[in-house]
Amino acid sequence: MVGLSAFFGVDRLGSAHTLPGYLETCGEAVTLPKRRLPGTAYFLSPVCDRKEFRLKPTGETKAAFAFTLVESAMKHGVDIIAVMQMSSHYHAVVYDRLGTLSDFLRDFHGLMGKLGSARDEVENTKFWSSEDSETVEIGDMDTLVGCVAYTLANPTKEFIVERPEMWMGVMTPVDALGSGFGKIYERPKRFFDPGGTTSEAVMLCSDYPWELDELLPLAQLKERVKARVEAYVAEAKAEVAAGRREFSGIEKAKKLSFWHSAERPVSGEVGRKAKPRKRVAAAREGRLQAMLEQMLAFRVAHRKAWRALSRGIRDVMFPAGTWMAWRIYGAQREVGVNETLEAPS
Repeated sequence: MVGLSAFFGVDRLGSAHTLPGYLETCGEAVTLPKRRLPGTAYFLSPVCDRKEFRLKPTGETKAAFAFTLVESAMKHGVDIIAVMQMSSHYHAVVYDRLGTLSDFLRDFHGLMGKLGSARDEVENTKFWSSEDSETVEIGDMDTLVGCVAYTLANPTKEFIVERPEMWMGVMTPVDALGSGFGKIYERPKRFFDPGGTTSEAVMLCSDYPWELDELLPLAQLKERVKARVEAYVAEAKAEVAAGRREFSGIEKAKKLSFWHSAERPVSGEVGRKAKPRKRVAAAREGRLQAMLEQMLAFRVAHRKAWRALSRGIRDVMFPAGTWMAWRIYGAQREVGVNETLEAPS
């Protein structure tokens, strides 16, 4: 079976320093711009700082994770197709209907991070990792199927439990994909103001957008995802049967502290190494190349617009999908929708 990594286009440009003079502000380069086009599907893999187990699925943490996820998604028009909460990270496949993914992640991660700090009674600690987390644009339905299956099979792929449904974290069952119904989670009593404006309870369900259903009907999606998940399970069981791996089990996961880390610093290592980032994903090589070219074209257009804006030209037009310059600085941007998601083969 082809590994999911074969689908990804890796951004090896690293920081903005690799492009001389790119988006310089006060003599210092800033991060590369992110494109947020309405109608884009994403594969999310945010990781806790130092891969600590601060998302370990206790009753309180599960409720907090589900509540903040759904509350933020409803606020910003993001459809949750599939999600899996692990101890040190989570995976999710979402559909950004309005081009507001960055707003959604800001609110969701901000709320969950503050709630985690309140739970652990700590201050000035980093909850999420900026080095290991990934936000990948999905280019075709074959890749979307692979990402959903990878998300739902993760507890077994990580050799924790024999079957994904045995895991204790918040998850989307395969049979519940696109159902529009799910479990109810009440607002956590800790941290949230009882008289505040957040919902008293939310329903975590899988929403399958009609735009995607036209490319791949829901029944076929579920059939393909289920087959992929079963293939992942069979592979993991074969590894265990051969004596090369073993399932660690739920009980061990329950005993580990929130501060347990899956990653330990190497002796003598200073700082952190820059890692290539996955930005786009597509199963077909031609489609993947086209997405990379579109991403680079967006960055070039954004760079030109930013330079004009920095020279005082206020009516400069940024390319469609511009987020930060539009949201923070009030810059004008072209109107655009992602219409390039391809049907399955």
